[in-house]
Amino acid sequence: MTARKFGITGFLAVVFIAIVLRPPVASMGPLLQEIQSSLGVGAELIGLLAAAPVLCFGLGAFASPWLVSKVGVNHAMLYVLIALAAATALRMVFGYPGLLIGTIGAGLSIAIANVLLPTVVRIQFPKSVALVTGAYTTLLAVSASLAASIAVPSSILLGGWNPALAIWVLPAVVAILLWLPQIRGQEAHVAQPAHAAAEEKAAVMRSPISWAIVGFFGIQSLGFYALLGWMPSALTSIGVSAQDAGNYLGFASAIGIPSGLIISSLLGKFKSLSWWAAGTSAMTLIGNIVFTLVLQTGDTSSLILGCVLIGLGMSATFPISLSLISSRASTSAQTTQLSAMSQGWGYLLAALGSFMVGFVANLVGAYALSFVIITALTLIQAGIGFYAGRPGVIPAK
Repeated sequence: MTARKFGITGFLAVVFIAIVLRPPVASMGPLLQEIQSSLGVGAELIGLLAAAPVLCFGLGAFASPWLVSKVGVNHAMLYVLIALAAATALRMVFGYPGLLIGTIGAGLSIAIANVLLPTVVRIQFPKSVALVTGAYTTLLAVSASLAASIAVPSSILLGGWNPALAIWVLPAVVAILLWLPQIRGQEAHVAQPAHAAAEEKAAVMRSPISWAIVGFFGIQSLGFYALLGWMPSALTSIGVSAQDAGNYLGFASAIGIPSGLIISSLLGKFKSLSWWAAGTSAMTLIGNIVFTLVLQTGDTSSLILGCVLIGLGMSATFPISLSLISSRASTSAQTTQLSAMSQGWGYLLAALGSFMVGFVANLVGAYALSFVIITALTLIQAGIGFYAGRPGVIPAK
């Protein structure tokens, strides 16, 4: 299938795929306290719910190259979209077991789709990689912001957290319907010989550029998902209402959307992304410092400033990490391998960080120390990003 044949329907499919890849996770954070109260479960089980999606993002990513080698990129995307819709619907029933199983299923499905999207963009939009990447990463941010902001109102309007989580099955179904036409005529992309896949994987694994991208992607993901999962709970712990806490999270997610889109459209013009990676990481670092001080002092007067800096920084580091994956790989097959490696190990690190936030907060009785650790890691992120952003590509097999 050529990029021309992919067409407007294919682009709209990418749009809706991007729309459904964050709400199943973003909508849970503001509802965690309600879920805990409704189900009568302990903090440990709620912590598992918060950490499970990102852990699944890591584990599921490693399966992507294998699935692509068996059925091709487009069929693989169709299967994971169907699985995502089913898992999202499952979270509405069977209490905590259904919620946990559905969350795990959604996380694994999203993981594979996360890996596939950069490959789809590189194959189908070879002359517009930066622009299309910017468009879908912007939609990821928009949908995350929207999901966080409407989670509590949706729960009130629909009569509970169950339907508030399940409503996101609707755009998933739309994505499936739009993607169905894309699975025709892709036979040339179905399979890759096992030895060729192994050679591509080896080339990616032995490159220091790859591991720098893994580190950059991992730490920025850790910070993002720690905030996504725990920012509302951290704020309510210092007296902010659940609705306002969700609004702050939504604001932090939304504020960087325009700048994220602008930066994404500019990245293709630069061979070196070092200063982009380091500078946006520094912005996130300052925002994390402000947010940590808010948690430590209980004074929310600077919270808006912290949200602005975090939102601007994180909205840029994510598309930068995806641009590094696309631009530092030599081939589309290598893109899939690098995407799987970066997102696999990166999201496992993020899952560890999300669990760490809850564990440390439970241990000391407050959230400030957890975010001190995240702030320190963001400093490391800036250095790794500077290295990963230097001009160059991973050598071909």
